[in-house]
Amino acid sequence: MQTEAKQGRLKTLILKDGNLHLPSPTGALPQSLIEANQAAASGRIEEATKLLNDKVEQAVLEIIAQDPLRTDIMLAMGMLFKQTRQIYKAKNLFEKILQQEPHPLVYNELAYICRCMGHLSEAIQYQTKAVEADPNNAELLANLARMLIGTGNTREGINLFQKAVEIEPANAAMHSNFLFNLHYLPNLDPQMLFAEHERWGRIHAPASLAKVSHSNVPDPDRRLRIGYISPDFCMHSLAYTFEPLLDGHNREVVEVFGYGNVRMPGGVTERLKQKFDHYRNIYGMDDESVVGLIEEDQIDILVELGGHVSDNRLLVMAYKPAPIQVDYLGANTTGMQAIDYRLADTLTDPTGSQKFYTEELVFLPDGFFCYRPHDSASPVVSSPALRKGYITFGSFNNNCKVNPFTIALWAEVLKANSKSRFLLKFGGGADHQMREYYFQQFEQLGISQDRVAIYGWKLPDEHLKLYGEVDIALDTYPYNGGITTTEGLWMGVPVISLVGKCFVSRAGLIILSYLGLELFATSTPEEYVAKATALAGNLEALEKIRASMRERMAASTLFDAKGLARRMETAYRKMWHRWIDSA
Repeated sequence: MQTEAKQGRLKTLILKDGNLHLPSPTGALPQSLIEANQAAASGRIEEATKLLNDKVEQAVLEIIAQDPLRTDIMLAMGMLFKQTRQIYKAKNLFEKILQQEPHPLVYNELAYICRCMGHLSEAIQYQTKAVEADPNNAELLANLARMLIGTGNTREGINLFQKAVEIEPANAAMHSNFLFNLHYLPNLDPQMLFAEHERWGRIHAPASLAKVSHSNVPDPDRRLRIGYISPDFCMHSLAYTFEPLLDGHNREVVEVFGYGNVRMPGGVTERLKQKFDHYRNIYGMDDESVVGLIEEDQIDILVELGGHVSDNRLLVMAYKPAPIQVDYLGANTTGMQAIDYRLADTLTDPTGSQKFYTEELVFLPDGFFCYRPHDSASPVVSSPALRKGYITFGSFNNNCKVNPFTIALWAEVLKANSKSRFLLKFGGGADHQMREYYFQQFEQLGISQDRVAIYGWKLPDEHLKLYGEVDIALDTYPYNGGITTTEGLWMGVPVISLVGKCFVSRAGLIILSYLGLELFATSTPEEYVAKATALAGNLEALEKIRASMRERMAASTLFDAKGLARRMETAYRKMWHRWIDSA
């Protein structure tokens, strides 16, 4: 009888678009807990946190103490703890649930929590248990795939992702995330990527969905209503590039609307909200409701930021709620006929690139993005080689980008510089098993463990300060660093980058070119090793570059947010005139 009770509590759980949907808990619950759950579901995290006070927590714990089989309430509370960033409390409750009632979706939640804590190996163990318990659950397979890709097991992860998409071919969000993760594969083929993105568009965003007529007033010179839609108006790398653009917009020329699909809003979200003329929280809203909101706002040009990133709202764009739609800062084409243009640069998309995009490329002269450094950045310090007596190479990139090819390339650099060291930093770098994994990767390539230092997550000021221990940064390939490259440069550290054929493999080239440092962008692995070695052998030049880097960056187009805003506004106006002429 007890077994039946245990099995009955959580059997109605479902996982949809990566989000766990809870059953309706039975029995009495504090009203504040119910309200907190509703607030969290709508993305009102600050409100949910206030509602989830000590009194509510104690009341729930008393219910659980009286009936330890109330795993449904434990789960409801644990999910709220997770959403309000109280991850240790969430982990404790999820573990208690498993003691009573092992469930694949609870294993999934624990895997997510462990990943947030930087315990990647433990996260993979939990996620593997989830998949073993429910091997045909596409969401569980996709989550395991993401984690494997996050440890450099890219091919294995992509194969699992492919299986998940085959199990749920109608799951647009999962298929979208699969496209994004394809960019971590070595030997990227632009034609393959285009074909996969175009396929996504045909399946999930057919042209038949798009609205074909709009009632926007066709005045060629009036103030344009520009909408930006993104899941990343938060503590995300996007903020470093988008916020200065937002500040730079001429509000006499454009009226700016923000549509934030932000899962975990925070201080950055609140700051950005104040900088839009109008901000709409669309998290938790269905596509049709968001479409209606955008149409009600009479947006002239709707710009999606990031393409196939997690929690994107590309399906909103499929309905074409605005007469002109634009892709900006995505890793690739969206594959959608409903998006008219993609803002680009001739360096990222050289001659002949148009055939790999469903959108029309619009090239912005003198740079198509900008950067604002973190306020906590400490002053640049001298090259550490001057006090250590040897060169330290380093990479602070997300380890999704650190694949066997990249490690082998770094090993060649270390072999060419016999006394050198390597500093690797990524979010899960404090995980013992992950550290051992990477040490073994280097050792198999002839680089002893004493030449490699691995660091995990750090607070922003500590993270930036750690660049003071690196002489030369080595970029990842085929997915180059973006904000990681710019922040390293801001801290005075020159970057050696390998250039490929795809947009994500040319980010290093464009950043270095904006600074007049395109010499450090290389076209072959051999040139990559040679230039890293040449720079390492000239400490005087290295120190001069380091000392002058901030002045160089401040004078570059990377810091000219107003200039970028004017270029974008000019492009928007041309799009607008073209729409009027075609109407």
